[in-house]
Amino acid sequence: MRPPPWRMLTSCSRFSLVASQVDFTAESIAPEVSSSIPPSLVRDSPYLTHPIFSMYHTEHELLRYLHKLQSKDLSLCHSMIPLGSCTMKLNATVEMMPVTDPKFANMHPFAPIDQAAGYHEMFDNLGDLLNTITGFDSFSLQPNAGASGEYAGLMVIRAYHKARGDHHRNVCIIPVSAHGTNPASAAMCGMKIVAVGTDAKGNINIEELRKAAEANKDNLSALMVTYPSTHGVYEEGIDEICRIIHENGGQVYMDGANMNAQVGLTSPGFIGADVCHLNLHKTFCIPHGGGGPGMGPIGVKKHLAPFLPSHPVIPTGGFPLPEKTDPLGSISAAPWGSALILPISYTYIAMMGSQGLTEASKIAILNANYMAKRLEVIDVTHSVTHYMTFTKINIYG
Repeated sequence: MRPPPWRMLTSCSRFSLVASQVDFTAESIAPEVSSSIPPSLVRDSPYLTHPIFSMYHTEHELLRYLHKLQSKDLSLCHSMIPLGSCTMKLNATVEMMPVTDPKFANMHPFAPIDQAAGYHEMFDNLGDLLNTITGFDSFSLQPNAGASGEYAGLMVIRAYHKARGDHHRNVCIIPVSAHGTNPASAAMCGMKIVAVGTDAKGNINIEELRKAAEANKDNLSALMVTYPSTHGVYEEGIDEICRIIHENGGQVYMDGANMNAQVGLTSPGFIGADVCHLNLHKTFCIPHGGGGPGMGPIGVKKHLAPFLPSHPVIPTGGFPLPEKTDPLGSISAAPWGSALILPISYTYIAMMGSQGLTEASKIAILNANYMAKRLEVIDVTHSVTHYMTFTKINIYG
């Protein structure tokens, strides 16, 4: 039975009367409470300063605004998404077959190591293959995606600096031609981002980079560079770029988004990079898009191998595992990330062999130039090109 309205009003008025007699504001109780947030982590800068946060005061107004933003989004609900500058590969049926094999598909991520000998043999073999392809000394298979690999690689660099007592090294130089996720990954690692521009040909402006590196040499942590760049440019001075960073105390993180133009022709390790992630869901045939799963393993030079991710339940590390380890922690909930899809890349590499992988890279570069040429076909009638192509890539230079 409902109470009469006057009783509800009486009850509310009593609560109101009590509330008006109690000084329970943030200012009044501040001297009696202590914050559990360390002073170094307390935010002292303004927040929610954009005018949009003062424009909508009701739920339906905010809902309409969010729906307006949503309607501007391009998603798989609307069309195909042409993702990035990276080349995707054919997801051949023979590569996909192991994924449905119960011996692979039904294995639990935390199964005892002695019950997953087949998986571990594949981890070892795939790690060796990826090291050979990239010129690195050790690989972690834990990161679940490219952006996760970026984060893991930068955290490895931070762990390396901290182990040397260089806790203050937190500056990350990122060219404007780098992959779009790079600044976000660096920010998540707590790094201060310094941007450098490009020249008229799309190459990194080396003099601007040199000045930025020297100006930040006491705090320089890393450079994030995409090779070839998102512009589609093979940086002519990439070896000098790496040397500048190393001379000023930093490490070189190479984004592997465009690794498709390197495999069999050159390698991040040969060029001078210290860390690189590979998108197995692009360069090495794992299906891409639709929300995953992805795979973004990271390769490192020998001096960074001890800091590769591990796991508290089943200790992991790099392949091969270095003698001394000081892991940064976990990047993925599962010890070896999305291990179920690794047979796809393993099968692809095994079937292609070194000659086939090299040929695939050459054909991909040739195809990129072919498409560029087709897009810039001259419209004789109006004396203009259909598209202004930014650059051309030469297979041999």
